[in-house]
Amino acid sequence: MNARLVRWLGSAALVMGLALMPGAARGATKGVDANDVLTRMRSALTPGKDMRATVVFAIANDKGDIVRWTGQLYRRGGPSPRTRIVFEDPPDLRGTVVSVFRADDGTTKTRLYLPTLRRTRLIEADTRGESFLGTDFNYEDLGLQQLDPRQVDIKEAADKGCYHLESVPKSGWWYGKVDRCVDRASYLPLRTEYYDRSGILWKVRTLENVTKVDGYPTPTEIQMQTLPQHTSTTITFSDVHYDTGLPDSVFATP
Repeated sequence: MNARLVRWLGSAALVMGLALMPGAARGATKGVDANDVLTRMRSALTPGKDMRATVVFAIANDKGDIVRWTGQLYRRGGPSPRTRIVFEDPPDLRGTVVSVFRADDGTTKTRLYLPTLRRTRLIEADTRGESFLGTDFNYEDLGLQQLDPRQVDIKEAADKGCYHLESVPKSGWWYGKVDRCVDRASYLPLRTEYYDRSGILWKVRTLENVTKVDGYPTPTEIQMQTLPQHTSTTITFSDVHYDTGLPDSVFATP
């Protein structure tokens, strides 16, 4: 496994969905409660008791060159949520397993199995703003740390099909402000804009190709663009299934 890939994997983890904790709602659109919208959005992003899918990461640099990684994703909800991704391709990643679980203190822990070393490593560092595997997503974007907003506003949106949520994280968070367009029907955040602490638009995440799978509205493509660097990462989901009764063995440490 090359050195660059090892550095990426040293802080690796994956949890699908954006696990937001409700903050103080103010300035709400008439008749709409921000906390309720956030709770519904969180449920919409992690539907079902469990999920499995094939995932493909397409990472594009500023020159348009694209690298693709393929793997199998497993997620289980409940009071002790767990997620696991097993990489199959490229060869440098084959057999690598990233397992994520929530500890008793509410923090997210990551176990990384490297087949070349035949060992499992526990990663406990604060990884909120770090890049996930060198992609445009970081741990906040993928819900690996719970966003605890200092303030949340619901504002009138030009697009009447969505709720416009503006979140200001507590001090010390990676982003200065997060704006979302939350679909009024599915409660999925179809477009999310991330601003840095100086108020400059830094990244844009979009959920595309939403279709019903096993009765749940499911985005089969998620793209994150990092505007200053002119890079992007697209995650594509296929062969998605919910409520399959995943056994404990799926999430066992290698």
